Amino acid sequence: MEIRLEVLTSTTIKQKRPWPRVSWLGQENEAVFLLDDKLIHEINLLSGRTKKKIPRLQPFLKHLVVLTTSSNETDAWLAGVLSTGELFLWNKDQDCLKTIQAAEKPKEVIKAAVASSLRLYLYVSGDGKRVLIVTPSGCIFLWEYLEFRNVLSSKSPSLRGQWSQITPEEAVRLPSAEDKEAVVHAVFIKNELLGDCCLCAFTFYSGECLRLTCLAIRWHEDVFPPVRSLPYRVHWAQQDCLLGSLIPTCEPVKSRGALISAFSRDGLTLAVTLNQKDPKATQVLFVNTLNFVTLCGSLKGCSNKNPMVPATLVRSYWVGDISWTHDSLFLACMLKRGSLVLLTCQGELLTLITRGCSVEFGPAEFIPLHPLITYRPPQCTFQGSTHSVDSSASASDPMRQRFSVKTHSRLPYLVASDGYMVTTLRFLDSLSPSVLLRALLLDATQRLEKAYRGVALSEV
Repeated sequence: MEIRLEVLTSTTIKQKRPWPRVSWLGQENEAVFLLDDKLIHEINLLSGRTKKKIPRLQPFLKHLVVLTTSSNETDAWLAGVLSTGELFLWNKDQDCLKTIQAAEKPKEVIKAAVASSLRLYLYVSGDGKRVLIVTPSGCIFLWEYLEFRNVLSSKSPSLRGQWSQITPEEAVRLPSAEDKEAVVHAVFIKNELLGDCCLCAFTFYSGECLRLTCLAIRWHEDVFPPVRSLPYRVHWAQQDCLLGSLIPTCEPVKSRGALISAFSRDGLTLAVTLNQKDPKATQVLFVNTLNFVTLCGSLKGCSNKNPMVPATLVRSYWVGDISWTHDSLFLACMLKRGSLVLLTCQGELLTLITRGCSVEFGPAEFIPLHPLITYRPPQCTFQGSTHSVDSSASASDPMRQRFSVKTHSRLPYLVASDGYMVTTLRFLDSLSPSVLLRALLLDATQRLEKAYRGVALSEV
């Protein structure tokens, strides 16, 4: 199946340092922002120039621990956790800044995470009324806005809310400090099938299995729940996937970046990328969140055609970032070699064609939007090519390329970056589940006919 993409802009960021993330922010006055854990700059996609200061946020940036945007159907809110234990919410459209005071327990966890360089995960609902803070080891805190009116309607700069800690059940297995590959992803959902809920998944290796530990927080439909009861109920579920049962088989890679996970925007699918030492084994799992039925999506060696990959280049064939499209039909993947890949929600690798801004590629499954820059140190001039060093070889190199991809929450757009350049693309074809299914069936029919003709000719 072919997907046509129009390249709207391809811009060099007018800064010397690379940016790890790119995101849309706002609805009425939407803009694209460059994000780091401690910095945020607005970028002009035509010129590449950045707006270095957002006056409202300047006092908070020096204390920033983690930064995120609201998930799902809106990119209205920017949220941050400060080293002081305080949180802030900023609405770009209204230039409205609100703060949240942390209770004693979450404040202790935040300060402990800062002291030990432990990674914190932060998620905020589309209306800004709920915030989730998670550590990889399963320390979970939920904040809820107590007033019925809109957050923007509150005249107080500090929001009044309630903190609660969600404690895992005894039988629940969560990552340990040794599980460097462990990742967390969460999303706030509100639809007819799942109701009003928050889904959170912990993904890590346990022995020869990939372990998925999922948390579902579901809010009661009653406006006024019974006295002294929580406004939500909690459900835990676990699933182990035997690595040897996958095709091709995988092995547990216990290093940071080996796993990437992301819920689809409708919450029905969890995509898990398994980066492997052998690029041919790297694949994406699509897990149904209702019954854990899992489909495998092959990445066909991540564009590698060499039988052996030098150890120094293995990570360059990994997937660096993933993002679901607004309709949850496609998963966009950005490889650390700078190629864009699209898979269907059923794991089918798509053929892409790009046109516009002199970025003409395809039809191909791997579109090299921002090729990986490799270099050979002077002392290696007369040595073999295996001594080449790529820009992602060292995670500690501050100047390495930082590959990312972000889809728009409401429109068929996506933005891809290597930290130094930003490319914006638009889906040209109007796609729906029925159109996608029809195209996949047609593609399968053509493949079966081709296989049948091949068998018929061999029997002649």
